[in-house]
Amino acid sequence: MDHVGSLLSRVLKKRGLTSHCEASLVIHHAENWISEHLQLFQADLRPTTFTNGVLTILCTHSIASQECQQKAQDLLTYLRTMTETEMVTDIRLSREGQSDVQSAN
Repeated sequence: MDHVGSLLSRVLKKRGLTSHCEASLVIHHAENWISEHLQLFQADLRPTTFTNGVLTILCTHSIASQECQQKAQDLLTYLRTMTETEMVTDIRLSREGQSDVQSAN
């Protein structure tokens, strides 16, 4: 008899939704980490996309961006342990409404 976890994994692969599921999981974990470790800036930091191993976090305020930049390595370590893989390679911060992007690494 198959376990639900293995059935879900097979269905996601068959439908081509594995990458979408992984991205959603990474963003969910990032949101949880931000709410725990950067509570003062929780409203100003919003994880939005995860593509090609890079998590992008939109920042509405420059101070929130600086604080997140200082703790980005801790977030990266946390995401790698929660996802049990090395699928997260970098975290990029972007000011909302601007095109400049800062890399955490």
